[in-house]
Amino acid sequence: MKKVTVIGIGRLGLSLALLFEHKGLDVLGIDINKNYVDKLNSKTLKSNEPRIEELLRKSSNFVASTDLQKGLDFSDMIFIIVQTPNSGGHKFYDHSIVSNLLAKINKLKPKNKNFVIGCTVMPKYIDEVATLLVEDCPNCTVSYNPEFIAQGDIINGFLNSDILLLGTHSEYVKEQIKEIYNKIGKQQYRIMTPLEAEITKISINGYITTKISYANMLSDLCDELGADKKIVLNAIGSDKRIGTKYFNPGNSYGGPCFPRDTLALKQLLEQNSVNSDLLKATHSYNQIHTEIIVNSLLKQNLDEYVIQNLCYKDNCKVPIIEESANLKIAKLLVENGKKVILEDCEELILEAKKEYGNIFEYKII
Repeated sequence: MKKVTVIGIGRLGLSLALLFEHKGLDVLGIDINKNYVDKLNSKTLKSNEPRIEELLRKSSNFVASTDLQKGLDFSDMIFIIVQTPNSGGHKFYDHSIVSNLLAKINKLKPKNKNFVIGCTVMPKYIDEVATLLVEDCPNCTVSYNPEFIAQGDIINGFLNSDILLLGTHSEYVKEQIKEIYNKIGKQQYRIMTPLEAEITKISINGYITTKISYANMLSDLCDELGADKKIVLNAIGSDKRIGTKYFNPGNSYGGPCFPRDTLALKQLLEQNSVNSDLLKATHSYNQIHTEIIVNSLLKQNLDEYVIQNLCYKDNCKVPIIEESANLKIAKLLVENGKKVILEDCEELILEAKKEYGNIFEYKII
């Protein structure tokens, strides 16, 4: 049975690790949180990510540990999936967690290991930084394999991915990745250099957000003219060159990936003397669309407004409210002197309370 190590088994890393195990791999997950690791090993972890509890309960070849050395010894294919939050600095993403991990690995001097980084990084990170940080590890490689998934639907995203993106200089890693992911299902592999893969990752999300803003702009035009925006956008999306996915009337885009990847690409363009006006407009209209929705609601002149679906995307109960369009709408309503009641499940209400305090009234449903 092929062995795989996954370092960083948060929501995304754990989903990948358990899916690997479910498809016949022997998987060791590494995390720094001992209490979390204990819950995984006792199979008592509670998760609102679909299928996580089920896959954990059924697993027989997945073990978690806090021992980094054990993780390095376990396999020669080591997936690294840790946080790279937006820092807003010159590199845009905060690479400190993954960089510190690589530096720690370097001190252990493992041999013949292949590190596959799955977290989003800025272009040139793999070749110019990550590889340097493991320079004392004989015959080790660093590759890039970012994922294209949505929180609240991670397992399904892995099982039905549009592409499998891999940036590597290693033929061995190329073949190993294919062997591993072929167990999950048929893949559309796109294999290139790490730099090309890094550019591809943020560029895909930048295009999607541009498509969303364009659809929202046309939706607002239809509303002004009295046309049915659903009919118009569906007709436009029926053109195969455009497509209906992410081309429907709705809120502005949000979440942990779309806004930051768009701004990261915008910054990258500017740093390399390429005009970024297109992405400036994408980002700007995302806010304008929210303001148009709020102005429409204010015209109703209600005594109170009830806002549901607090997650960054509709019909999702994962407690992630980052850049939530509905919460932006709610906040703007309050700033215009309106009473707003937020309704959602307990976990999302708690996240809203932590972020916004008492500016809203709250109701658990």
